[in-house]
Amino acid sequence: MNYFTLSELVRSDTADRLGLENTPSEEHCAHLEELVACLLDPLREAWMLHCAENNLGNPAIRVGSGYRCVALNRAVSGAAHSAHTAGWAADLVPVNGRMKAFGLFCREWVANVAFDQLISENESDRGIPRWIHIGLKSLKGEQRREKLRMKRGRYFPME
Repeated sequence: MNYFTLSELVRSDTADRLGLENTPSEEHCAHLEELVACLLDPLREAWMLHCAENNLGNPAIRVGSGYRCVALNRAVSGAAHSAHTAGWAADLVPVNGRMKAFGLFCREWVANVAFDQLISENESDRGIPRWIHIGLKSLKGEQRREKLRMKRGRYFPME
């Protein structure tokens, strides 16, 4: 793990506020390490180059949500079969605030990597997401290579 830590992948203000124990099992930790090695670290390195080439500023990426125990997933109204509960997904926000650029970058970047889902979440009317969800595998262990946009609570395929 070059750019991300286990603690940031399991940290949750909601879990703290509600008194939920969000400690991952060894299996979940292994999934998180695989997620970082296969997706998050390579994405961060590619985003760093993109930021440098386009003068976008700090390329750091903040994890808004990573692993979620079932109770936490329920508390945040996550999908019943969310890859977050297995440690195979993370919600990301660029520290430089370039959300639209980050979303567009991620759409192009996943074309050359194995992934399960990329979701541009809670997009505004201008197409700016609040965060980018990226997952390595579904709970069935498959990779659907699914790219979606979520706007006003509804999902649409990315164009």
